[in-house]
Amino acid sequence: MDRIVADTNFLLAQFEYGIDVPTELLRISDGPFTLVIPSAVKKELLMLAGRNGSRAAAARFALQNMEKWRGRFAISEEGSEGKADEWIFKYAQKNKAAVATNDVPLRQRLLASGVPVIAMKGKSKLDYV
Repeated sequence: MDRIVADTNFLLAQFEYGIDVPTELLRISDGPFTLVIPSAVKKELLMLAGRNGSRAAAARFALQNMEKWRGRFAISEEGSEGKADEWIFKYAQKNKAAVATNDVPLRQRLLASGVPVIAMKGKSKLDYV
């Protein structure tokens, strides 16, 4: 696997649960990879970041960390059309990419189609489902 696609709730979880995303992704990966951030996900984070509350703080934290991660692994911000979940599903299938998500319906759909899924294991670790 050379690509991992992250969805919005996965990126928010690092703030909500204190997960060290770079360390955890590097721990479970079997080699170098590119973290793919769909443009729809980044837009959603930017929209949330402009609000008040804990999800807004989590979005601001995620956006700041994405810049810091560039030193640990490659990040690709891919253009995406339409709904983020649908784009992630199609991209993962087409590119044989893993998907990092905590979204249960998306996770079930991905697993049913044979796409590797990374999710929270407990409240402090990431692993393949």
